[in-house]
Amino acid sequence: MSSPDSVIAAFRDQADYCRTLGSPFTGALLDLAAERLKANAAWSAPLLAWPGNPRADALALRLAGALHRAVFDGDTQLAACYTAEEITAADLDAALARHAALLAQYLQSPPQTNDPQRSAVLLGGFLKLAQLCPGVALQTCEIGASAGLNLSWDAYAYDFGNWQHGEPQTAPLLLRCRWGGAQPPTLHPKVIARAGCDVSPLDARSTTDRQRLLSYIWAGQPERLARVTLALDHAAGRDITVARRHAADFVAAQLQQRQKDAAFVLYHSIVWQYVAADEQQRITAAMQQAGAVATAQSPVAWLRFEPGRAKDGADLTLTVWDGSSADGREARLGAGDYHGRWMRWETD
Repeated sequence: MSSPDSVIAAFRDQADYCRTLGSPFTGALLDLAAERLKANAAWSAPLLAWPGNPRADALALRLAGALHRAVFDGDTQLAACYTAEEITAADLDAALARHAALLAQYLQSPPQTNDPQRSAVLLGGFLKLAQLCPGVALQTCEIGASAGLNLSWDAYAYDFGNWQHGEPQTAPLLLRCRWGGAQPPTLHPKVIARAGCDVSPLDARSTTDRQRLLSYIWAGQPERLARVTLALDHAAGRDITVARRHAADFVAAQLQQRQKDAAFVLYHSIVWQYVAADEQQRITAAMQQAGAVATAQSPVAWLRFEPGRAKDGADLTLTVWDGSSADGREARLGAGDYHGRWMRWETD
């Protein structure tokens, strides 16, 4: 069990992150929540007695998501606070009293955004993979896929300032990202199969699930809200579905269905911290086992956008097994913003 002090500290740290990442109101909201937690507000007991790690479990964002959902669901009193970008302790306590059941529901699972903007970071990894495995099509597998918004990374168009990728005239979504460093190879990898899983998947065709996903978008970020809405529309139109399954079981099943003459690619973005340690070990072992028998015609790759060395974002790392090395070839490709607003390419 975490201590009350660690919970309060996690809320304050998350408030700082929200301000840094473009949502000052959410930052102020979480700072206020930290103050009310310290004061043992009526709603604070289940948070102060949190059984896990409040930072790794994104506890503060669970509360923020519940409040934003209440706004979407028609709480006019709370909506007025969001519109004015001002909220008092009395406002917060009253809102959480009105929506105690909603808060309890949101505390049961981690935030699910899987913002499609992260595809702007992942794209560099897929292009690098296409360079390392020329002419090989991709069989992609994403864990923690939520509503499957990043399963369609190859359908989107991208504007990185000094270079572009895709066709903005026909793409369902144009993603803009500040790019630093050399341009990755100009290639167009072909995806012949795609699959995704989540322990609590969301259906882009469901109004309820869409509201839940959008509730995790921080207040005061209308462009991000519009972007996720467009990606949801695209996923709904393509009938993209995400399997309800634990990550390790899903990866094992997907590896058993590997296609011949294709690269099997496991990828994920800001999800590894939510995967239990035993599952992490099973996934790692399964990928290494598959990699041990990989060939140049049927390689295995693992693309991760997860916290690591970078102090200002997360690391983009690619491991490729193609028969040239038993341990695979691993490279840190660079670092990107958690929300995909910028990418710093650090490889040739």
